[in-house]
Parts: sequence; structure tokens; C-alpha cells
Amino acid sequence: MIDPALITNNLIDGVLMGLLYSLVALGLSLVFGLMDIINFAHGDFVMIAAYTTWVIAMMLYVDPSVTAIITVPLFFVIGLAIYKIIIEPILGAEPLIQIAVTVGLGYVLQNLALAYFRAGPRSFPAPWFNYSIQIGPIGIAVSKLIAAAVSLASLFIINYMLVNTKFGLAVRATSANREVAPLMGINVRKVFAITFGLGIALTALGAALYMMWGQTNPYLGQSFSLLSWVIVAMGGLGGVMGVLYSGLIVGVLEALGSTFVSPSARLAVVYLAFFFILWFRPRGLFGRR
Repeated sequence: MIDPALITNNLIDGVLMGLLYSLVALGLSLVFGLMDIINFAHGDFVMIAAYTTWVIAMMLYVDPSVTAIITVPLFFVIGLAIYKIIIEPILGAEPLIQIAVTVGLGYVLQNLALAYFRAGPRSFPAPWFNYSIQIGPIGIAVSKLIAAAVSLASLFIINYMLVNTKFGLAVRATSANREVAPLMGINVRKVFAITFGLGIALTALGAALYMMWGQTNPYLGQSFSLLSWVIVAMGGLGGVMGVLYSGLIVGVLEALGSTFVSPSARLAVVYLAFFFILWFRPRGLFGRR
């Protein structure tokens, strides 16, 4: 029999990780929902951001979470540059062209990491929050608790921005009809650029939080890319709340797979459940289109 305390521990861990997954996937959802850009390099930006986080943390000898003060605005600017140089020319292009360009961008980022950092994993040796809160037999990692709290706060802040600000109104109007939006005085290209920059900035925030306990390698982006696409597809472009709920589902499924099947097969459980959900809900659980 499986220890109930182990099940509870894994479920709590799954919820905390699910919130972090939601944060990373939100950047992908914003870009795809607004621009219809299939960005297969999204996870590789998480990987590059994780390496950047590690370098800054080692140089300043601060906890990786603190580096978000530097990496988030830095990656926002990088996102603006990537949009202008690479993404803007393929707006409206055939999906195959978008896939080829973004997959190629992902491989460029991955090979740059391989060339500079080699294949060995990198992690911060002395994270500040590397301890747990014990409640009887239940242990909650403080680093993951902080990451989950910051992720949840960020999701609600972005949701508020989209619902209650002029920029959010411009994003929603452009998403609804990008041909009519310019007639309403909306600078569509500016909205696209800022949204793409925000999506890349969220990968930097997610990477800074993940590096509080995790380690990075040149292939880290693959797992984040796949999980992000599962969350976006499962949510069905249901807005920030759709991403939040889908991320929590993925985190819990991953925990259940690790508990009842095998830690090495936990992602297989996630994908099988994903296929099952799409069989009955082709537009996702919270899909509007």
C-alpha cells in the first residue's frame, strides 16, 4: 500500500508545480491567442532564461529568485527584438512556415547553450529557501511554495491588466478581430510587440522561480514546451483562468503519475489524460474557439 502521507505530499507538490507551469504557459497562450503564432521555441526561452538566472545568481551570489529583477525586463526587451526581427515577417504566413521558423529558433537557442555551457546540468549551490515546512508527516518545500505564490499573483495581475486596462482592451479587441481593430485606433503592431515581449518576460520569471530548487541543461526547454502546449490546448484559449485551471490539472496528473505509476512515467500519464480530454472536448476544457 502507498503511504497516504506520500500521496498528500505529491499532490501538494503537484499543485505548486502546476501554478508554475501555468505561469510559463500563460506567455504562450497570450501570443498564440492574439497572434496565432505557433511558437515552438517558447520552452527554449525558459532554458536560456534559466542559464541567465544561474549566471547572474552565481556572479552576485544571490538566490535565483532575486535575479528576476534583472532577467524579466531583460527578456522583455529580447522578446521585442525577436518579434521585430523574426516574428513580424511571418505574421499571417502558413502554419508550416511558422513552425519551421520557431523550431529553428529553438534549435539555435539550444545549440548556443550546448556550445557555451556544454551538456552538464547547472544549479545554484546554496539557495536561500532550501528547507521545508513540516506539518506532521507532510513536508512543503518553501521554495516551491514561494514560486507558486508568485506565479498565482502574476496570473491575477495579468488577468486584471487584460480585463481592466486600456492595453488589455486593445489586446482583447485585436484578438477578436485584427482587421477591425486598426479602425478603432488600435496600433496592432505595437500590441503584438508588447504582448510577445510580455510572453518572453514570463519565461524569465518562471525560470527564476524554477531555479530556486531546479537545475538547467540545454534540453530543459523541451519539457517546458510540451507541457505548455498541453496546458494551452487543454485550456482551449479560455483566458488566464483557463490556463490556471489547466496548469493545476497537469500538475496534479503529474503527481498522481509519479505516485501510482513511476516518477519516470509521470509525463506519460499527463499526455494520456490530455488525449482522453481532447477526445471528448476537442476545443479544450474552457475553450471559446
